Amino acid sequence: MIFKKKKQLPETYTEAEMEAVEAHIAARFGEFANVFHEIVSPDIHVDICIIEPTPERNYYTLVTMGMGAHRMNVPKELREHKLERAELFICLPPDWKTQSDDERWYWPIRLLKSTARLPGECDTWLGYGHTVASGDPAEPYAENTQLCGVMLTMPYQFGQEAAVCKLPGGNEVNFYQLLPLYQEEMDFKLAHCAEDLENQLGEDFDFVVNPARHNVIEQ
Repeated sequence: MIFKKKKQLPETYTEAEMEAVEAHIAARFGEFANVFHEIVSPDIHVDICIIEPTPERNYYTLVTMGMGAHRMNVPKELREHKLERAELFICLPPDWKTQSDDERWYWPIRLLKSTARLPGECDTWLGYGHTVASGDPAEPYAENTQLCGVMLTMPYQFGQEAAVCKLPGGNEVNFYQLLPLYQEEMDFKLAHCAEDLENQLGEDFDFVVNPARHNVIEQ
């Protein structure tokens, strides 16, 4: 007798949880009419909400929707802080070609998806201050930039209430911004801490992605 392996469906939010996450994104980051729907989802179903530039926020905001369906493997000593669930976002200039599959424009979307999947693939977790290199060794995300790693930061420009979405039943989803970094900035953060790197970036640092921005830890 031949037994067929049961197909494992991707982890997804419940309908009520999805409604809460959608409402949070719309209220805290902006209304969205366009969503990059994922066609193939081997583990989690990661859609990306595309929030268009506005006069108040003249940049695109791309927010994952689905990463938080997976409960990350958070250390026991931190579990009381409800860090098991997370979604990610990144901000792009108003002239960014969000519909292009050219890697010079597509890499932020690839970065969102790969980072969202990392906790499940590696049985780990991601939270504020964590860094992820593009590879080993780290290589630039595209030919038009030397950015090669990313750090998770808080959604500072969107206000404190944007950081956490409360789900039905008491669970929470944390929202983190992806900040692409140069190798020297990654090394500095690893040698010091996330707060020290943010101090180097300065209060006026523009969190909208600029592939050619100044390296704050230039040698």
